[in-house]
Amino acid sequence: MFESDRKLRHLPFFEEIASRSEGDPEWHSAVAGLVVLRLVDSWLEEGPEVALDDPFTLRSVEAAIEEVRPGSPVRTLLHRVLRALHERKPDIHIVVTPLMAYAQALEYDAHWRLAADVYHSVLAHLHPMEDTDASIAAHLRLGSCYRSMDLLDEASAAYATASEIATAAGDMLGILRARVGEAAILGRRGNYPRAQDILDDAIARAKGENLRDVRSRALHQRANVARARGQYELAIRFAYDALHDSETPTEKDRILGDIAAAFSDLGVYTAARDAYLVLSVTAQEQFTRWAATLNLLDIAVQTGSEPLFEQHRRQLLGQPLPPYLATGLQLSLGQGYQRFGDDDKARRHLTAAVASAREHGLNALLFDAEEALLGVHKKPATSRSQLSLATEEVAGAIKALREAVGVS
Repeated sequence: MFESDRKLRHLPFFEEIASRSEGDPEWHSAVAGLVVLRLVDSWLEEGPEVALDDPFTLRSVEAAIEEVRPGSPVRTLLHRVLRALHERKPDIHIVVTPLMAYAQALEYDAHWRLAADVYHSVLAHLHPMEDTDASIAAHLRLGSCYRSMDLLDEASAAYATASEIATAAGDMLGILRARVGEAAILGRRGNYPRAQDILDDAIARAKGENLRDVRSRALHQRANVARARGQYELAIRFAYDALHDSETPTEKDRILGDIAAAFSDLGVYTAARDAYLVLSVTAQEQFTRWAATLNLLDIAVQTGSEPLFEQHRRQLLGQPLPPYLATGLQLSLGQGYQRFGDDDKARRHLTAAVASAREHGLNALLFDAEEALLGVHKKPATSRSQLSLATEEVAGAIKALREAVGVS
């Protein structure tokens, strides 16, 4: 079980506050989150009389929440945490649900460090064997946060802990979810054979309606492994099957993004662009919207469309992208400026991509950036003369989705 050092408790919130201008909407949101979490700490550790009997403290916390943008999910969820505290029983179970929902909202906005801190706060007060469901869920979400931040060792440790708890409790769903998470880490590290073995086993074991969602997640990761091994049409088929079984909007978004990536690898840019356009405006998570826009920029490079390249470049300019996307953006900008004849800008962005990839251990991006710096131009993919009927049907379904959403 993960526990935060008391001296460093909620450090990510303090750092977020320090990085923002006072009065900025994100500043208000982080301040409100911090004071609510500190009130929860006091409520659990010192008792409700100490935490809630001081009218000034309560008014200060309520005032901080009221400064959060009206209509924001964060504001609603922090109010829900505060209402739970008025139960006056110092029991973590009362606040687990609203705190987990708050952390999930932070994930949607790409505030993974803050979300991870909230999950740590929940886990610090849970007993892994008495609160197995909540402990497994929090560790799985923690692993997802670390994966999004490219902290692969930390992500692997979180998934391993979730697996240990689930195994001890005989929780097959938890076991399979953790196994899928670990396979995703292995895939990110390039160990595709081991990842494939784990995922094939998980798919075979995920039988029955109650395991439908985890089967979808395993199929999704299996699609990613197939794509990494150059099996693009197989990747599309796995991912489309996963899309049908998926039960959560965020997971559906990620699957659609990976279907788009496989179409792009095949050189079927029309289908890829249809999917990315949908995601760029409808995806639940900020990370997915950023990734979709970055991929639209890359398609503009591959198809030689300088106006679209500039449009998507402006959309990403100044965004606080995580390391993997920030490095990918520098690489795509460098390749774009190479294609459109601005060698000075190309060299500057590719040099930045190399430095960032080295700093964060992103070996595949490092290889691509170094090749581009040496003048090895990435050739646009050539669309296959004949796609399988199943792949054509997926392309048609995505086109219909894009038309239904009304983006072009």
